[in-house]
Amino acid sequence: MLVALSAARWVVGKALAPVADGLLEAWDASKRLGLNIEALRTELLLVQATLEAASRKQIDGPALEELLGKLRHSAHSAEDLLDELDYFRIHDELHDTYDAADQHAKGCLHDLALNARHTAKAVLGLSACSSAACCPNEPGEVEDARQQQASCCTWPRGRQRSRGDSSSTPNTNQVDEDGGCMLKLGKLLPCSYLPRVRDDHSGQPTHSGAPRRAAPMLGFNRVDVSERMKRVIEQLQPVRTEVAKVLQSCGRTIVPDIAKSRPITTGQSIEPKLYGRVHIMNGIIHDMTKGRYHSKDLTVLPIVGPGGIGKTTLIQHIYRNQQVRNHFQVVIWVCVSLKFNLNKLLEEIETYIPRVEGEKYGRVEELIEQRLRSKRFLLVLDDIWEFSDEDDWKRLLLPLKTSQEKGSMILLTTRFPIIAKMVKTTDYIELEGLESEQFRKLFLRFIFGDEPFRSDHNFLLDTGDKIMEKLKGSPLAAKTVGTLLRKCLNLRHWRRVLESKEWERQTGANDIMPALKLSYDYLSFHQQQCFFYSALFPEDHEYSTTELINLWIGLDILQPGVQNQTLEGVGLMNLNDLVTHGFFKEEETNGRVRYVMHDLLHDLALKVGSHECLTVHQSNVGSVEIKPSIRHLSIIIDDDHTMCDENFKSQLRKLKTRLKVRELHTLMLFGEMDESFSHILNDLFKEANALRFIRLVDMSSSVEFILPNNSALVHLRYLCLGTKYMREIPLAISKFYHLRILDLGWWHGCCDVPKDLSNLAKLRHFYTPSDELHSHIYNVGKLTLLEELKVFKVNKESEGFEPKQLEHLTELRELGMYNLENIHTKEEATKAKLIEKNYLERLTLDWDTERSNSKPDVEEVVLESLQPHRYLQELSIRGHGGPSCPTWLGDKLTVEGLQSLHLIGVSWQCLPSFGKMWDLRTLILKHIAATKEFVIEQTFCGLRRLELVGLANFEKWVPSQDAHHVFPLLQVLIIRDCPKLLELPFSNHIVDQDWSIDWFPKLQELQIENCPEFLLVAHIPWTETLHSVKIRSVKLLEKFEYSKSSYRAGLEIVGKGDLQMLDQVLAFNNLTGLEQLMLSTGSFSSPCCFIFPPSLQYLIISGVEGMGTLEPLSNLTSLTRLVLENCGEDQSCKGLGPLLAVGGQLRELLIYGSPRFFVGWDPNPRQVLQDGGGEEHELLVSTPNSSKLQELCTDEAMGLLVVPICSFLSSSLTRLHLYGNQKMKCFTKEQEGALHLLASLQELEFSMFDKLQSLPAGLHKLTSLRRLEVRSCPCVRSLPEDGLPELLQQLDVWLCNNEELKQQCRGLAGTIPKIN
Repeated sequence: MLVALSAARWVVGKALAPVADGLLEAWDASKRLGLNIEALRTELLLVQATLEAASRKQIDGPALEELLGKLRHSAHSAEDLLDELDYFRIHDELHDTYDAADQHAKGCLHDLALNARHTAKAVLGLSACSSAACCPNEPGEVEDARQQQASCCTWPRGRQRSRGDSSSTPNTNQVDEDGGCMLKLGKLLPCSYLPRVRDDHSGQPTHSGAPRRAAPMLGFNRVDVSERMKRVIEQLQPVRTEVAKVLQSCGRTIVPDIAKSRPITTGQSIEPKLYGRVHIMNGIIHDMTKGRYHSKDLTVLPIVGPGGIGKTTLIQHIYRNQQVRNHFQVVIWVCVSLKFNLNKLLEEIETYIPRVEGEKYGRVEELIEQRLRSKRFLLVLDDIWEFSDEDDWKRLLLPLKTSQEKGSMILLTTRFPIIAKMVKTTDYIELEGLESEQFRKLFLRFIFGDEPFRSDHNFLLDTGDKIMEKLKGSPLAAKTVGTLLRKCLNLRHWRRVLESKEWERQTGANDIMPALKLSYDYLSFHQQQCFFYSALFPEDHEYSTTELINLWIGLDILQPGVQNQTLEGVGLMNLNDLVTHGFFKEEETNGRVRYVMHDLLHDLALKVGSHECLTVHQSNVGSVEIKPSIRHLSIIIDDDHTMCDENFKSQLRKLKTRLKVRELHTLMLFGEMDESFSHILNDLFKEANALRFIRLVDMSSSVEFILPNNSALVHLRYLCLGTKYMREIPLAISKFYHLRILDLGWWHGCCDVPKDLSNLAKLRHFYTPSDELHSHIYNVGKLTLLEELKVFKVNKESEGFEPKQLEHLTELRELGMYNLENIHTKEEATKAKLIEKNYLERLTLDWDTERSNSKPDVEEVVLESLQPHRYLQELSIRGHGGPSCPTWLGDKLTVEGLQSLHLIGVSWQCLPSFGKMWDLRTLILKHIAATKEFVIEQTFCGLRRLELVGLANFEKWVPSQDAHHVFPLLQVLIIRDCPKLLELPFSNHIVDQDWSIDWFPKLQELQIENCPEFLLVAHIPWTETLHSVKIRSVKLLEKFEYSKSSYRAGLEIVGKGDLQMLDQVLAFNNLTGLEQLMLSTGSFSSPCCFIFPPSLQYLIISGVEGMGTLEPLSNLTSLTRLVLENCGEDQSCKGLGPLLAVGGQLRELLIYGSPRFFVGWDPNPRQVLQDGGGEEHELLVSTPNSSKLQELCTDEAMGLLVVPICSFLSSSLTRLHLYGNQKMKCFTKEQEGALHLLASLQELEFSMFDKLQSLPAGLHKLTSLRRLEVRSCPCVRSLPEDGLPELLQQLDVWLCNNEELKQQCRGLAGTIPKIN
């Protein structure tokens, strides 16, 4: 009932909005329309008063709810009517037309003329027949064209007001007041008209592209409006009267206590087994009894999650755990629920605590303090919803903190992260859905109980799995749905539950939907609207902040409560509240914030909004209940299969008979539609004239075809259009006078902006695929509510693009002024009135850097005159040719709140002092020739991003005298194209071991490029936060790139010829956790002195000569992959043994370009000894080692294939790739024998052996071999004569160009499963 009452009040409030400011009534009076607007306004006020009285009464019952529904319906009609009148009022203001008369005394023909006056100016230049009327090009448009042509040719010419004379007489083209008026009407209305649109900045209208027809204007039917107004009043009066009578017998309202609907929890769990949370439970118990909380003072650990996620069950199992009972001397369980009543809570806690000897009687807080002073306790506060006063929480803790025992705990559960953040003393635990395996076990238990699962129920599991996907791991949902399924173990019942989501209709106190709805009931009415309207988007949709707020603005949900509060501000508050209450979850990916809604919450939103909202998709289109009050529709085209589903299309066609299309306020389409879908929508929405919100993305047809009556959408507030086809922007857009948001961000067709777009006087946001489109808005100064004008190109010679256009745009949040070289005087600049734009947050001032000449003195004056207001947050100045910065940015700084400053290509002799910009977070300086030094100010303590690019004379950093830090919060540092820069600002201090200053502790990203003199790379601040370093084209280095993610950290170094030692560019002792390292090009004279970080797992060394041995790598016990490429002829494998044997982890080894790498290596060296008889014996020097190497690739086959090495590798090596040796013609017997020792080998490859004539014999002895590949070995003519291994699964022979070999391979078909 409260929802119905609130909804009725909201609609009545919206209906009154057009007459709230008196403009509509003034228009009525000035035109002597004879329309009883005041009567309707009075009746709406009476309805509003009745509803306000009802809100103070105790009301209930379906009959009264139905009456409220009728009031709401009639209020909607009134809203539509007054909105239309306001539309024609706006049209009159825009076109100086006079559309009404004061009498109906001259007959119907005369009345017809009078009732169409608002089209007057459009007849002679602003409107004509639609394109469909004259040249239909879409299927099905021919008939519409005939109808439009007929209606078009009945529009009369109206009277036009002369400037300054509201009572001017009709001009010579006015309709005669006699029977010949229809003849003249026909002459006045041409059936085709080529609109002229601006396609350049000259301001001269030109014909653009193919002929485009302006949208037809609507006729203003005075008689019809009067009759409709009368009917609405007649509908409202009797219902209002009856409601008022009912209210007389109702008592005053009693605030409902929704806490009564909450079950009272206890420490005893009704679920004997805990599923999917055992590891969390054990972790908490360990931390409380033995771990991190054991020796601390009072710890507060919140458990957070949505309703039904299992918070209480988890805490119950902890509370009843015997180890916990033994550890705590006092255990207390209190169910707090919705009302945090401190006194009641303290009294309940006191009853759990045993009395102590010598206890003194006093207040309850004193009793608790006395009893707990020498005891360790566990207090569970279950289901906290709010604190009526934050101080109540502090007062609750006072007696609890007096315990002298360490390790006392408070465990609490709540749905709201904001409460957890407020009370926690340690990181809170956020519960999400159970993992699929554990959830499946729990789900099946609720269905089949403790009985073992029977095989004859297997046929149900496929449907059960689909149901489980919908429940997203919610334990309470598993219980609700499992109980439903248990009632009937047959496939028909289970499928019905799946398809109808029957669990949504379960109303028990312990069912999932009532549990979730309790959180919904806790919201205010407008927050509830924000929530359930959001479900018009598909499940699993990732919402952006702008997307949600614009939806709510478009639907008139948001109501500013205080002066100067913006709709966007109200929307953001509502969104934050919905996140706080758990209805949305905030996620951040790559710096972009998105909001997601749990599927069960999405189901709840659809359920509670089902009286107004309808979502149609393939699975529900035929069965979904469509209530007569539906006003918001979204159609979801799920996937490619839907496109081919004729049943879905057939059911969509039937929607026309089931849905009151005329009353729809919202139409949203998701998914790509084909041509047949366009035809269906064309037929379905021909009468959808009440739409306020339209979202059509991925259109294959034109908007005019999908919405054939689009020019009649006089109520439209939000329009989002998108296409990937070369469609033109509909001209009708400029006739949507109530439009607040125009979103063409998805529009990838032709982007010619209608010239009269500035008629949209209520437009707040214009989103475009390119910011450049903003510069095409003619007479933008008429859009006084516009909040973003990202590109405004000054053109004094072109009417509609002068600086004065900006004068009245006082609502702007973002402005970009370009081509400022076209402003030559102070007077012209001040016409923009930037200093009066109090909401402006982001400002760009741009002079064309390619202009033919500049006038420094003029540009200095112009910039000085473009002073913004003091609260500006982001400023960008580009290409300014004046000699110095403006005083408002320099000596007389007024924009002290700047958070971001971009100075690009300015000619200033010195930079402004940043010493007063205490809130500066981003500073970007580019292409400023005069800058020689950069002063590090104390105010940089808040700087997050610093970019220095193209500073040709920048040489050094200069700390200011009062700077006691170097960028303590800096996250991104980018330096490019600074040819004279030698070092980073901290380098000298690090060399001197001056650690008294905090050096870049928060740095995350560092880029240094094209700075040829930059040297001290070794002193990079390797902070824990640093995750990206990109250095290119500096002294000693061609490339130095470091990246760290949650998975691994890697570094690539490409040196220049004069790089001698890695120590010159890197200090590994500061770089911990490095897992990947790639070194290229360089000659290291003392490699043995260099110690690689032991954390390395992946090492590539390429083109680095002079290492000689691998002994510098001997400490890399974690190394799993080693690649050596072209490291010189003297490179040997000495030192490799420790990486392969016991203690080493090397699994892959790739060696190329070191021809003597394996020569002379014996992994298990022997010593020759003589016995007493003089005979010699070989003995192992140490215990024999076994290798862990699994993969080996090398071009040093001759040195590798020796018995000691192959014996060493025999038990581990599974893949061997022998790469080209230009001299090798055949394998020796010794090499073949060594190869046979590789008993574990599964893959063997021979590649690029130009002169090899035969493969090694005895390959059949490799019994584990499964794959053999021969690639680019042109001299090999046959496979081994003694055959191949019996278990070989795959034989690949590539690019050998030998027909004999190919034929032999074909002959093996059938004996080897796969031959290529």
